Amino acid sequence: MDWNDRKKKAAQENRQHMTEEKHEHLSTREGMIESAVDEFAKNGGFDDLPGKGKPIKIEEGDMLTTILKNANVQPPWIELRKEIAADMKRVIEQGPTAAEADAKLEEINQKIRKYNRLVPNSLLQKGLVSSANLQKAYDKWV
Repeated sequence: MDWNDRKKKAAQENRQHMTEEKHEHLSTREGMIESAVDEFAKNGGFDDLPGKGKPIKIEEGDMLTTILKNANVQPPWIELRKEIAADMKRVIEQGPTAAEADAKLEEINQKIRKYNRLVPNSLLQKGLVSSANLQKAYDKWV
């Protein structure tokens, strides 16, 4: 057997081996799906898709935050933060008596404790307020 005959025989064996692999690949569900997708792509099935050639928008953060953001809903701790700031502002603007102020500040501090339990990171936690530091604390909350 000369060199050309060996080369032809090797090529024929290689083609036969590749055909067997292809048939074996098509026998699996994944192989059939992959073949169908490849065929669809070859026929131009993906050519006219909206957004073709544009970068894919990848959302950052966890899935829950993304869902809440898309639904225009804020996490409970952010809502509570706004509520606490509004309560502080009311106490500052109304200038209640000492007894009323102590009661309102205790309510605010209860909300701050709840807020501190809800925040996702301890760096976001806030200190409790008193009549002495209320304005300074409010400035940090807004």
